[in-house]
Amino acid sequence: MILRKPDFYDSFKCIASQCTDTCCIGWEIDVDKASQEAYRKVAGTFGDKLKANIEEGHFKLLPHDRCPFLTRENLCEIYTNLGEGALCDICREHPRFVEVYGDIMERGLGLCCEEATRLLLAGSGPLTFVSEECDEPEDELSEDDREICNEVLYEREYIFKTLADFDKPFGNRLYEAFGYTGDKPFAPLNDARGLYELLARTESFGPAWDEALARIKERVENAAGLQDEGYFSETESARLLAYLVYRHYAKCLFEGRAEGKRNFAVFFWNAARFFTRELAGVAVSEINGAAPDASIIKINAIKILSRQLEYSEENMELIESELEG
Repeated sequence: MILRKPDFYDSFKCIASQCTDTCCIGWEIDVDKASQEAYRKVAGTFGDKLKANIEEGHFKLLPHDRCPFLTRENLCEIYTNLGEGALCDICREHPRFVEVYGDIMERGLGLCCEEATRLLLAGSGPLTFVSEECDEPEDELSEDDREICNEVLYEREYIFKTLADFDKPFGNRLYEAFGYTGDKPFAPLNDARGLYELLARTESFGPAWDEALARIKERVENAAGLQDEGYFSETESARLLAYLVYRHYAKCLFEGRAEGKRNFAVFFWNAARFFTRELAGVAVSEINGAAPDASIIKINAIKILSRQLEYSEENMELIESELEG
């Protein structure tokens, strides 16, 4: 089998306590059965704490949805007491994801993670991919299914190559890849209100999103002519669009909605660039008396949007269906 991964994948390393939005807060944390069995065998005071804080296959979260094993310094007690190998599957793998298409396995990093987003945006050129052999078993596909799979991956490759052709003006690449033109800046929707209203129809993950959505609504209602926030460079935009296509487009092999998945990349990009400050507002309050730099604003905007959309099957289905055309 061929393993494929984006150019920044192997550079990723969890930044632990340096993360401003740790994944150990605000998420339900599943504990796989193998880890539960291993934790039951841990002796002593820490073993007692492990046993007391697992309920129905989850860690029992503290107030504000904080993991019971997250210290005041935002370090993991399981890691510090038992080592990295003792982490349950979700804690060891997050924010990594994997998809298999026949004889191709693809790995990536979820953009709800600020370090993953930083690495994506930090690239100085087009998004590229690394391929290598791996020993994982491939999915058995019929001849017809393999032909369809190859067609979808070929179409996706065309989008990658188009976005990566930096010799062409960015607007030309957008048109060739997505049919996107500057005279309809909010496409695939008609205007900023349409962008907001589709976001508002998604199921909220919590107060942080509710507050961001309220800021977006206020801006849409008060801005006579909504302009691009101007935070994202053409290189960053091309890399973000390519990455969103990488993560979602080929899933049409299982879920359908090919056009909706392609349009989702443009929808996400437009939401991020038109509402950058509104999305990032909760996380970009002044730090040590100084406003955060643009990179922090961009990262936080993408991070909250990814969490709201990409980590909810219901929200992804809603948006892709709406954008299916």
